[in-house]
Amino acid sequence: MTVRKGTGFLAVSSSCTRLQQGMAVLTIVAILLSAITFATLSTSQKVQQYYAIEKVRQHTENSQVMLKQHIRGIASALRTQSVSSVLNTINNTNFLTTIQVNELEGAQHQPLIHYEISVSHDTENIKYKAKFLRYPALLRIPTPAHQFSWDSELTQWLFNRDVTALSADFFPSSITATQCHNILPASIYWIDGNCVLDSSALSHSSNSQPTLLFVVNGDVSLSANTHFYGLIVMLSTTSSSYTLNVSASATVTGAYVSNAPIYSNINGIIAPSPALLKTLQAHTALAKIIPIPGTWYDID
Repeated sequence: MTVRKGTGFLAVSSSCTRLQQGMAVLTIVAILLSAITFATLSTSQKVQQYYAIEKVRQHTENSQVMLKQHIRGIASALRTQSVSSVLNTINNTNFLTTIQVNELEGAQHQPLIHYEISVSHDTENIKYKAKFLRYPALLRIPTPAHQFSWDSELTQWLFNRDVTALSADFFPSSITATQCHNILPASIYWIDGNCVLDSSALSHSSNSQPTLLFVVNGDVSLSANTHFYGLIVMLSTTSSSYTLNVSASATVTGAYVSNAPIYSNINGIIAPSPALLKTLQAHTALAKIIPIPGTWYDID
């Protein structure tokens, strides 16, 4: 009887031990599951926070890019338009734009305009400011010596460009052609080849609306009763010589210049006019605009 009682006690004791072990395992599993759940929730919250922060960051960056593009667009428009015209055509109502203007004069009396453009976003604390300078592509007026002679450095003097680096692309408003017959009205022409001008081709040219005419590797001929106002630039990139023909009753008011020796057959009138060339220099079609280095910055 004693042995049997002992055996039953051991059985009960063993069963309790297994139950305790099972409870311990369940407790550990519950703790692990709780830890995993907490870690999962924590990770999920961090992921959500990351995406929320990333969304805000991308939105801010997009707004910054839009503001910078807006400033560049304004500067580009100011090359040929007035400040009031540019401000009236702004189609982004989320931006507040201010433009400060300062008219200057270069060392050789070139007309210069200094712009300070400030742009801010109406709902975000983003502000940018940049300064630009508008200047004439025709940096210098031809001297009398240029007109009656030739200068291999002519384009460097006039446009600050070597003849090999000068092209129609330097003048965004120019019309390019291979001859001058039936050319459309414009302020700048770039002609590759011979150019014969008659009165109909220059009906728009006047003292108040002078013309800049480039003729590359070609002769220039003004027919009878043709009146040119502005600057004729004859450029040669070959060893050939070219000719300027001015018929009787034709006139050139302004100047003609060349980077190489040319033949001249002038039966009409050449009337130098520095005042007219200054008008040409100030024409918006010849305007260039550049950012001033070191002036682009955030406004705190």
